[in-house]
Amino acid sequence: MNRIYILLLVAFFYSCENNGKKADSTNSTAGQKTLEPIGGKLYSVPEELKEISGISFVNDTLLVSIQDEEGILYFYSLTTESVTRKYEFWKGKDYEDIAVVGNDLFIVNSSGTIYELKNFNTGPSKPIVHKTALTEENNIEGLAYDAKNSRLLLAVKDKSLDDDESKKDIYAFDLKTKKLDTRAAYSIRLSQVEDYFAGDKLEEISKKLLKKLGNQNLNEVFRTSALNFHPHTGNLYVLSSLNNIIAVLSPQGKILEILELDGKEFIQPEGLAFTSDGRLFISNEGKNKQANIIEIKYED
Repeated sequence: MNRIYILLLVAFFYSCENNGKKADSTNSTAGQKTLEPIGGKLYSVPEELKEISGISFVNDTLLVSIQDEEGILYFYSLTTESVTRKYEFWKGKDYEDIAVVGNDLFIVNSSGTIYELKNFNTGPSKPIVHKTALTEENNIEGLAYDAKNSRLLLAVKDKSLDDDESKKDIYAFDLKTKKLDTRAAYSIRLSQVEDYFAGDKLEEISKKLLKKLGNQNLNEVFRTSALNFHPHTGNLYVLSSLNNIIAVLSPQGKILEILELDGKEFIQPEGLAFTSDGRLFISNEGKNKQANIIEIKYED
C-alpha cells in the first residue's frame, strides 16, 4: 500500500493517539536514503512512449527503450533529448524490460518469455524466442544482465514459482545453455523491506489501524518493476514502482539499504539503468502526464 496514502489515512488518528504531542522527528531508519532528480532535470519522451517500461544503455549517451503495448524499440539520445530511431522487432504486447548484452539485445514480456535480437544495432531481425517456466501469474517486469555470471536475471512482480507470498524472487537465465534455473538467485523478503520503516511511528500506528479495519495484505510493500547492477560495486538495485523505493542488494543477496524516490517527477517508475561510470537513471510511465527519464542525484 502506498505509504503516502497510509499517512493521510491515519493523520487524524495519530493526533488523537498522542493527545496533541509532537511526533519524534529523529526516528529516520539507518540505511534509508531519499533520492531526488539532479537539478530537476527531466528528459521528456514523446507521446508514443507514454507507457515506457524498460531502459538499457547502448552507450553512455544513448538509451534503448521499450513500451509495453507494442514490440517496438526506441533509441533515445540524452544529447539531443529525442528518439533518434526506432524499429519493430515483434508483434504483441506486455513487453516489460530490456537488456543490452554486447551486440545483442534481450527483451522480456510479462509471462517470462525472452526475445533475443542478434546484432540489434544493424536494424530489424527476427528474434530468437525463449520460453521459460514463468507465466503471467508471476508477472515478470524486471530484466538485467549479470555479466559476472554470464546470465540474465528475471524478477517477479507478483508470485514466485513456489507461491510463497512473503518474498519476491529473482531467477537466472543462463546465456550459454539458454535455460532458466527455477531456484531463486535472489529473494527479497518483504518483512526485511518493512523493517527499514519500522522506526516511523506514524506508519506503525497506521498498520494497527488497518488491521482493525480488516486489511490482511500488510506485506504488499514491494513489487519489482526493474533491476540492474551498479557497474562499480556489483550491488543489485531493485526498483519497486509501488512505494517508489529501490532495494540495494549485495552480491550475496543481503539488503544493504532502501532508497526512496522523492518528487512528483516520479510518476510511475518502471525502468532503471546505469551508465558505465555509475550514473543512475529512472524511466517513468506517464499515466495522465508526460512520461520521462530522470537522472538521479546519488552517490554509492
